[in-house]
Amino acid sequence: MTANLSNIGMKIKQLRENANLTQKQIADFLLVDQSLISKFEKGERSISSDTLNQLAALFCCPISSLVSDDAIVPTYTIAFRTTAIDNADLNALTIINKIALNQFKMDQLAGGAVND
Repeated sequence: MTANLSNIGMKIKQLRENANLTQKQIADFLLVDQSLISKFEKGERSISSDTLNQLAALFCCPISSLVSDDAIVPTYTIAFRTTAIDNADLNALTIINKIALNQFKMDQLAGGAVND
């Protein structure tokens, strides 16, 4: 399967903006330069599976949602009351999101609905 880089980049940008995060915050979280995030969002650079995994966890969506042609719908969203979100906050959020995604998957496997 060949993923459309422009589509992936558009989804990443949409998720980032919906979360009110800057490219710099995402870059710091991923330990990369901000210009690389810009290139990802423009579809100018391919994204490694490890980076996709980190972004999917951060935005609480399966990797398949990022690489498919379907519209992206985060599993849930969190609203922050501050703009002073740092790397430690994003790392903590990623851990929480991984737990939530695992719980959603377990619910599906057990026969429950996604939004039970």
